[in-house]
Amino acid sequence: MHSTMMIPGFEGVEVRKTEERGGCLYLHVQILTQTQVRPSCQARTRRVHDYRVQKVQYLKWFERLTYLFYRKRRYVCDCGKRFSERKIRTVISVRIVSIIYLA
Repeated sequence: MHSTMMIPGFEGVEVRKTEERGGCLYLHVQILTQTQVRPSCQARTRRVHDYRVQKVQYLKWFERLTYLFYRKRRYVCDCGKRFSERKIRTVISVRIVSIIYLA
């Protein structure tokens, strides 16, 4: 089951799962689906090729070490080339915005 929990600073990010193990908090997140543009040929696509999970150490949240497991999409273009979702900067900027809310 997916969570629709709203966390300040996570606008545009879906929190799919939260778990607490060994005093650490694990958030499984992904960016909401959008049409992507391939940088080299400027073609637009929504066809997902596969997913990769990227672990990002996050800020302490409620005095617990927090880790983000970012489910990053890889898209396939009409020309057959594959490319990653260009929204990793969004997750990094979420860290900066969250410092303002949580500090």
